[in-house]
Amino acid sequence: MGLGRFAYTQLLPPMVEQLQLSALAAAWIAAANFAGYLAGALVAAYLCARFNERRVALLGLLSLAFTLAFTALSGAVGWLVLTRFAAGLESAVVFVAVGILLFETMERATAMIAFGGIGIGIFLGAGLLAPIVSHGPWERGWYAIALAAFAATVVAWRLMPPITSRVAAGISITGGLPLRLVDASYFLQGIGYIVFATFAVLYLVERGDSRAAASDAWLAVGAGATLGPWLSGVFAERFGARMGLVVFQMLEALATVAFALGPLPLPIVAAFVFGVCFPTNGPLATLMYLDLDPRDGARGLGWLTFVFSVGQIVGPLIAGPIAQHLGDFRLPLLLSAATLGAAALLIALIPRPAGQPPIPSEATSP
Repeated sequence: MGLGRFAYTQLLPPMVEQLQLSALAAAWIAAANFAGYLAGALVAAYLCARFNERRVALLGLLSLAFTLAFTALSGAVGWLVLTRFAAGLESAVVFVAVGILLFETMERATAMIAFGGIGIGIFLGAGLLAPIVSHGPWERGWYAIALAAFAATVVAWRLMPPITSRVAAGISITGGLPLRLVDASYFLQGIGYIVFATFAVLYLVERGDSRAAASDAWLAVGAGATLGPWLSGVFAERFGARMGLVVFQMLEALATVAFALGPLPLPIVAAFVFGVCFPTNGPLATLMYLDLDPRDGARGLGWLTFVFSVGQIVGPLIAGPIAQHLGDFRLPLLLSAATLGAAALLIALIPRPAGQPPIPSEATSP
């Protein structure tokens, strides 16, 4: 997922330069990926229940690798929209399949660590792409990422244990105001984080920073995202998922402001903090679902992914026109920071006992 979803961020500057893409066209291509993510969220839980998570995850990874290679076949905006849509769909299916598998078969803290794989993909992708895209055609970057995705698929195939199929079920939705506040917060998180995740590298390049500095910033995002899920898992185990969401979303908002306004090297530091925070929201929100209504199980992740994907579509469609009108992405980044702050405030409205660590069974024994 780190390769499939976020390689576009680093490949965007050479694509804009060589294909002469406008900010609006870049935003539409990004939005197509998020529309695909929405479509994938709608079908992922059913596919997992029908065919089992392992099979779905592996097929999703394999088709994602092929899609990344196909992206390089044409620079036409229509083709890029189509392939990014497909990559988004496949990424959502993989995310839900792996998330269900993790939360249903592992301890919470251990499951959280696995989400750091997104950061590893971003980090390795950034390091791989930096020398490739600095000199040469934009297509080579997509081919390189596709090869890396094929390699990751082989590793996943060797490591994922076989599991049995389950009775088919769709997205899990339950009632209650606290759960709806989690939904609304995750929707705002989708809007807020995606502007940074899509346009951060392009913003630094277009404001006059070197392409090497922009690549370093994205490398810092990957490094932070590798550590973030583990840190948030430790934090949630001690203070609860509710407090984890509030703290990490507020840090993410502050990091976005610092990135937008600060001179180098502050954006690189801010990118690292942003990376620590952004991949924690999905698993922490899932833990909130489990704490608020255990009947949901990890399948609530399918619904949360759907809500998140709607926010991801909205974000670029707002940011693109604003950036095209003003000439850069500074104001969209600041607006996204405000949205992230609002997401944290919604979680803070949930009553304090919700989202706390479960009481050990020993404590309740007579």
